[in-house]
Amino acid sequence: MLPRLHARIVAAVLALGVVVVLLSAAPVLARADRPAGPAGRLPGDPAARVALAAARGALAGDGREVTLALRDLALRRGGLVGREREEADRILARPTDGPLDPDGYGLLADPQRTCTVVCLHWVERGVDAVPTADADADGLPDHVEQALAVLTRVHRTYVRAGYRAPKADGALGGDRRPDVYLVDIGDQAVYGYCTTDELLRPGGPYDAWAYCVLDDDYDPAQFPQGTPLGNLRVTAAHEYFHAVQYGYDAAEDPWLLEATATWAEDELYDAVDDNLQYLRRSPLSQPAVPVDAGGFTSYGGWVLFRHLTERFRTARGGLPTFVRDVWRQADSRRGAPDRWSVQAIGRVLQQRGTTLRGAFVRFAAANRHPRATYDEGRANDYPQAPLADRAVLGAGRTTGWGSVRLDHLTSGTVRLSPHAGLGGAWRVRLQLDLPPPAAGAAAVVTTKVRGRPATTRLVRTDRRGRAALRAPLGAASWVEVTLANGSGRYRCWQATDLACMGTPVDDGADFRWRATATR
Repeated sequence: MLPRLHARIVAAVLALGVVVVLLSAAPVLARADRPAGPAGRLPGDPAARVALAAARGALAGDGREVTLALRDLALRRGGLVGREREEADRILARPTDGPLDPDGYGLLADPQRTCTVVCLHWVERGVDAVPTADADADGLPDHVEQALAVLTRVHRTYVRAGYRAPKADGALGGDRRPDVYLVDIGDQAVYGYCTTDELLRPGGPYDAWAYCVLDDDYDPAQFPQGTPLGNLRVTAAHEYFHAVQYGYDAAEDPWLLEATATWAEDELYDAVDDNLQYLRRSPLSQPAVPVDAGGFTSYGGWVLFRHLTERFRTARGGLPTFVRDVWRQADSRRGAPDRWSVQAIGRVLQQRGTTLRGAFVRFAAANRHPRATYDEGRANDYPQAPLADRAVLGAGRTTGWGSVRLDHLTSGTVRLSPHAGLGGAWRVRLQLDLPPPAAGAAAVVTTKVRGRPATTRLVRTDRRGRAALRAPLGAASWVEVTLANGSGRYRCWQATDLACMGTPVDDGADFRWRATATR
């Protein structure tokens, strides 16, 4: 997890641009649909070596997302041989696994263990020791009791909401319950991570058990932003949700893993608001960047799920069911179809009587006025999606044909304003020439008449994507046309870092518009 974008992390990410390109060029082999060579083995696989280097760097605090780096290594380690395979096994080993542990955590002191529905492991000596304070003198350090209480609440909340409990790991860690280890990882600018030491079979299914690592104290000297308790809470909620996700599909698209985990942490600990920092790398701030673009954008994708769960409010156990149902659709244990991220979202939207195309354009329009359209938009000062274009219309004037070029899962909004003194009888005639609806193209018109709340309507286009309509202009403060490419069509397994490692079919689509002031 990367709950804070430290300056050292940002600098490291910039310095590692070449490595990121290599990672994008060699994504994880994660699907049965994708060929894996004879018997699924890729001895000496270059992509596996890249994954090994990435995991090594992430644990050293170079700024990469530790959970995803270790996930990629777990999926790829079958492609490593010799010393590289041994190193991968050491990296994926639990902190208490003795000689397998690269940091020697299990050798420095005797690990302690206490359990509820989860088991917590810690040490009381050495660099990884938890604080010794024990206010109730019951033999358990206060920080251990606090961490166990947080993790117990997190686990029970997810299970009550209908999520599958994390997959049992046999006797690893002492018994079948999920394991969490407290380790001093703050000196690496890491808040926590989850990974799996299960040897995953080539071709899947990719449901996997997981273990998690959290910092041993969240010392403010290492974590200057937030409080130790706040950092513990959101990190536990975020990382443990990864453990839940792995029980469905550890090989799922990275953006879905991070976007829904960031959404979940805010649902459980709304007052901490750690997730707000990611809005500057979200569809609110960058509507022209695809939601599934990966990298830090994945964290900002939580706002899509906030929009959808505010629109579809059915809940269970205190959590909206929409995200849970997405993970049920993405479940690799269910057999065919094992839907990948955008497919799974589309299926859940279909079950709720709409489409990805229709839901995405409404999301895009909401992002233009987030303070009015999100429950916490005003209180948390959500940023407003920037305009793609704007025009001022006088009497009888026309804009001519303008255009916005959009990639998949992006949007652009055009604002039309009346010229000063334009009478209330004047209207705007809009002409749209979009890609066909089958390609995901959609439009919404939002009108703000002076003295009245804004109104929004979905534009009905013909099969070719064409439409004409009118809206008040002279009496309006503004009229906005939000254009969205809600395409979920990909050619999958093309070695990209997008959804299903695919190449989008409908990128670079031309959305044309024309506005004329008329009576």
